[in-house]
Amino acid sequence: LSMLMANPPTALLLLSTYGNLAHGDWVIQNAANSAVGQYLMRLARIRGIRTVNVMRRAGLEGLVAECGGDVCLVDGDDLAARVQEATGGADIRVGIDCVAGRATGRIAACLAPGGTVVNYGRLSEEPCIIPADETIFRNIALRGIWLTRWLTKESSPADRKAVYDELARYVIDGKLAAHVEATYPLDRIREAVAHAGRGGRSGKIVILPNG
Repeated sequence: LSMLMANPPTALLLLSTYGNLAHGDWVIQNAANSAVGQYLMRLARIRGIRTVNVMRRAGLEGLVAECGGDVCLVDGDDLAARVQEATGGADIRVGIDCVAGRATGRIAACLAPGGTVVNYGRLSEEPCIIPADETIFRNIALRGIWLTRWLTKESSPADRKAVYDELARYVIDGKLAAHVEATYPLDRIREAVAHAGRGGRSGKIVILPNG
């Protein structure tokens, strides 16, 4: 529940805002081992939506399986062909991009004509790059989602309550969780911050104010 504020609603918005995804549909995402990516896999499983999960390195099949994902692939120039093979040629209408740069174009190439790439990050620190052939001839759209904008400008109090109530129910029922690597009491805050800054962590660092 301590993780509820940012990553879970971002994942929910990514699944809900574009494409009108229904039970049995496919969605593809990159940076799937990120916190948002893991929540997205779990939420998609709850809704019966199948996921192609693209990573920047190999060896994360176990994580994808644990989160309820369907397909795990390593990013690369031939990604679209491997996605078609892995999904049996499924029409994928929504692609979720957290990397930006040329990775955005590789996600776009995996989509059916008229599909939408939804960007919510730029891990590459580059602008989103989609070849003109994708936008002109295949009508691929690029949209963005930012939770802060949704919270402050695009949602009503009732909308926000509905989203957080839904997510809280999933946590309470054990359907949604974040992996916690370590917990610290408040008087060890320096150690906790140092731990959170390390590379290669497998989970979140949580402060326990009450010991």
